[in-house]
Amino acid sequence: MKFESINKKFTAAVAEWMAKGYYINTATMSGSQGETGKVDLTNGKEIIRILLDDFHDTDWKAHHDFEGLQLIVGRVTDKVIPNSPDRMGNTVWNQNLEILSCEKFYQIGRYSRNGQWYGSEDEAIAQQDKMWERYDNRDDRDERTELDERAKAIVLPFVKRQPKCKGVKLADITAVRKVVNRSRFDKTVSIRYEVEAKGKTYRLN
Repeated sequence: MKFESINKKFTAAVAEWMAKGYYINTATMSGSQGETGKVDLTNGKEIIRILLDDFHDTDWKAHHDFEGLQLIVGRVTDKVIPNSPDRMGNTVWNQNLEILSCEKFYQIGRYSRNGQWYGSEDEAIAQQDKMWERYDNRDDRDERTELDERAKAIVLPFVKRQPKCKGVKLADITAVRKVVNRSRFDKTVSIRYEVEAKGKTYRLN
């Protein structure tokens, strides 16, 4: 959905409470705590805040990092008097709301010329999983190829020149690898060689 749809859901939430007999409580709406938007409603006894605010959820284990908007309907628990014209003494703190309902709209992808797109948590998970799949398959990953026994004999003198490796024997070299890197940015190709001996890896070039 686009942001327009979220605006309509916000409007519907306000309309629902106004249909219950609630009306706008103007004095508590003058300040800002960084929220996208809010409307305070009262029936003369209590205040209900309809709030649209950012959220940020992270699940590092699953490699998910979510951002989006949440539509909160909350009952004001601060000691605020309905219908009071005193704006200075009528601050409603968003973190103190008694949450009655909360609907989250997850940001899908990045902002584009056509506006940001929002969806469900499942849609956000699918999008980020696809992103990581593409990352794992990107062109600039290293491609390693194990070379045969002849390569070990060729690199033995090089290994012997390394610190504390003068006594290394051919049998101590466990692997020689050719590493090819293809850059996805400028399409250049670079090649290097690695030698593994006695638990350590040495780079030839």
